[in-house]
Amino acid sequence: MLRSIQNYLAAWNTRDSEERSHLLQSCMTANAIYIDPHAPEPVHGIDGMQALIEKFRDRFDHKLEPEGQIDMHHNVFRLHWRLQRDSGEILSRGLMIGDLTDTGSIERIIQFVDIAGTT
Repeated sequence: MLRSIQNYLAAWNTRDSEERSHLLQSCMTANAIYIDPHAPEPVHGIDGMQALIEKFRDRFDHKLEPEGQIDMHHNVFRLHWRLQRDSGEILSRGLMIGDLTDTGSIERIIQFVDIAGTT
């Protein structure tokens, strides 16, 4: 289950579109849902997630990194995160909560942004 979360983070961090697609396919269900305060509508499926990440990466060069440990129970995970540029500038911080299938694939992520634009 932890592998799925690690692959999801790696999908945000890779600059290679083909690798991103492979990572998302390895960690998410085909009908996964992503809910984010910066997305006007929930994002559906792997293709939707791929498009969202690529749009975001075109705008910001960053790394999505965990802050602390990934907390999991009952096929639910929570992760405090930060988006950080290679220069050290932190674009935002927040909390991610997700649901996993019994086989460990991500089926839903709910994102909260706590702090934006701080260093």
